[in-house]
Amino acid sequence: MAPRFEKSPDPPNQVDADAPLLRLSAIEKRYGYNLVLKGVDLNIERGAVHGLLGENGAGKSTLMKVLFGLVQPDEGSIVHARFGPLKISDPRHALALGIGLVSQELNLVPQLDVAQNMFLGSTAALGRVDRAQLRQRASQILSDLAPHIDATAVVGNLGMADRQLVEIARTLAKGGEIIAFDEPTSSLTPNERDNFFEVIKALKAAGKAIIYISHRMDEIRAICDTITILRDGKVIVTDEVAKYTDDAINEMITGRKLGTALHQGRAHQSSPGRTLLELRGLSTRRITNISLSVRAGEILGLAGLVGSGRSATLRAIFGVDAVLDGELQVDGKTTSIVQPRDAIDAGIAYIPEDRRGQAIVPMMSVERNFGLANQKRFSSLGFIAANTRKSSIRRFVQEMGIKPADIRVQLGNLSGGNQQKVVIARWLQTEAKILLFDEPTRGIDVGAKAEIYTLLRELASKGAAIVVVSSELPEILLLSDRIGVMNKGRLVALEDNEDMTEERLMQKMAAEKQNEQ
Repeated sequence: MAPRFEKSPDPPNQVDADAPLLRLSAIEKRYGYNLVLKGVDLNIERGAVHGLLGENGAGKSTLMKVLFGLVQPDEGSIVHARFGPLKISDPRHALALGIGLVSQELNLVPQLDVAQNMFLGSTAALGRVDRAQLRQRASQILSDLAPHIDATAVVGNLGMADRQLVEIARTLAKGGEIIAFDEPTSSLTPNERDNFFEVIKALKAAGKAIIYISHRMDEIRAICDTITILRDGKVIVTDEVAKYTDDAINEMITGRKLGTALHQGRAHQSSPGRTLLELRGLSTRRITNISLSVRAGEILGLAGLVGSGRSATLRAIFGVDAVLDGELQVDGKTTSIVQPRDAIDAGIAYIPEDRRGQAIVPMMSVERNFGLANQKRFSSLGFIAANTRKSSIRRFVQEMGIKPADIRVQLGNLSGGNQQKVVIARWLQTEAKILLFDEPTRGIDVGAKAEIYTLLRELASKGAAIVVVSSELPEILLLSDRIGVMNKGRLVALEDNEDMTEERLMQKMAAEKQNEQ
């Protein structure tokens, strides 16, 4: 049954009945000497989904910060159809105006339960909080969006996908007329995504105005009526999405043709190299009896639903989760990996799914983040060889096209794609030969995605053994030589990726799930 939401106020209350619900005109925003928004116009209509597209760093997130009162524009105006001209002073003011934002970077309190997170800031400062009532209201909202999530569950105990759903539910709990979603499905399974799309459609039917930011073209086509493309802080086009092909949209987003990077799979090796990584009956609290091998020059893809054990397998290999049984071999030698340092010393690199939470320190510079896994290489007698470290990261910045090229900049100020490149560069400096990628292109724009694909293929061609976990089946099919299907902590299938299609892979995942049930 489709979810139902309260109808937005009727148009007669508007100052101008023919005007968009919200009009942003000639918005400019400058950080120092850097002009990041250059006269941006955006009209938001009630009962419609407006897609906002662009590369990381194009200005999308800054525009949403302006909309939500997180930053103030230097020039331009914001006019609401009912309230007239606005100066949105802060997020609390935005919420009072009926404007909500589901950010890509989760802003939850791990120690609190789901209901507390959903209504955080909505209760009186010194008033009595009726926990039972809050949990009942939270459960009602979750019943449509994510019925499997318990309103009393502690958020810190939830996986990334469920945390993303809680973030979405928190914004829905605030009500409002205008809701902006910034990459809301980046950690959702296909079923969870479909359920979420039903929520979007119900919000649209209730007259809500939706702004939808995504790098996934299939999502844009599935739910968006119109699109606005930003590039380098400027509006390139605002039009109906149906008028353009995917390639045309990607070219407008990037300003260049992407070639075959997003469409051409790997050239499969006829004679793969020696086995660099082998698991024999590996078990942890999350996985059971995993046996697989990865050879030099090979990319092994792991598919499965969130919670199937894909990420847990990578965590076990890297020493994050304690191994309870089984054996791990690196380059033919049995290796004991009790902690991540053991994995690093064995030549294993791990790029986790939660880049901001587990892979980088946003407030530290690009240079210092680069050195986190390389302290031994850049130190002597307890002192850091700063010049050597600077020289090394500058080489990677140039080779990998990391922008901006200033290694003194805080890493948190870089786009998602460039942050990911810095993380990869860090591990390449360790000369690791076994690379574990968990959702390598999560939250990354189409241009950076093409660059990451090219990089993974180049690393494999140079003899690295690579394991890729991804919720995007086209990504698994595009990159992998072999594909493993996981379900409930077990490896239930492992096949060559010769004639595999997305439909067959989905059928296999569904079949294995039914067998488990």
